[in-house]
Amino acid sequence: MSDKGVLIGVDWGTTSFRAALMDESGAIVGRVDGPHGLLSVQDRGFESVLDQTVASWEGRPGRLPIIASGMVTSRTGWVETPYLPCPAGAAELAGALTRHVTPAGRTIGFVTGLSFRHGDGEPDVMRGEETQIAGLALEGTRLAVMPGTHSKWVRVTAGRIEGFRTAMTGDIFAAVKDHTVLRLTTADRRPSAEAFSAGVVAGMADHGAGLLGKLFRLRAGGLLGDFDPATTAERLSGLLIGAEIAEARSFAPDVEGPVLIVGGEALAARYATAFNVLGMEAETAPADAAFAGQFRIAQAAGLV
Repeated sequence: MSDKGVLIGVDWGTTSFRAALMDESGAIVGRVDGPHGLLSVQDRGFESVLDQTVASWEGRPGRLPIIASGMVTSRTGWVETPYLPCPAGAAELAGALTRHVTPAGRTIGFVTGLSFRHGDGEPDVMRGEETQIAGLALEGTRLAVMPGTHSKWVRVTAGRIEGFRTAMTGDIFAAVKDHTVLRLTTADRRPSAEAFSAGVVAGMADHGAGLLGKLFRLRAGGLLGDFDPATTAERLSGLLIGAEIAEARSFAPDVEGPVLIVGGEALAARYATAFNVLGMEAETAPADAAFAGQFRIAQAAGLV
């Protein structure tokens, strides 16, 4: 174990697992990424995954405290935690921390997700993104987009999440690409910045309306020679992201300044391109926001 480590953070998702050893200032002094997402855990052997990945960081006698966030607290995870209603920031998340002691004597603080009710009363939920936002310690009022299978648009004031909306962009892209008539051309995907940009513009057109018709035009355009059919997947990606942005513009119309993109490098770059195509300001958040958020929550909860 590093003598500098005071906290182990675990960012545990459905298909991904990341862990970090943090020192007393929150700096990362060790890390591990592994193919240990929740779907790969057999017979609820969550602690055995920790044995494989973080045991070398732990001191004996006594163990370092562990804080975990993401889908590990979902219904299909290790310990299901109730959603915390918005508004909420690091202090509220610390107050709602679920403390769990494992059979091997590890103390784990599970960070819960957030819930939100839209103006019409319809519900929304998130797990994992709240910890990333907490790690950014944003000032003023900001609008952040968190691209992914289920993209989140988050309104943040003084570091606290006031509300958010979810778009199933990644899920829909995969479903349409692989399980509709478009699969006949998306199977031979060719990268094309031009096709992606054209899709973004089409998705944004008419304030994002008419998505169902726009989807079929991708098939028709390939058949009629309007574009190379091998670029259909890029056009589809752009179309869905453009429509997502169009819908999200009404979520926080009063928020000024650039949209903050929070996410993995590849998706963040794709969204940055889309914003640029549409002439909208955007900036990319620093990496490792989840671990920074875990450290802030752990401090507020008295774990470190």
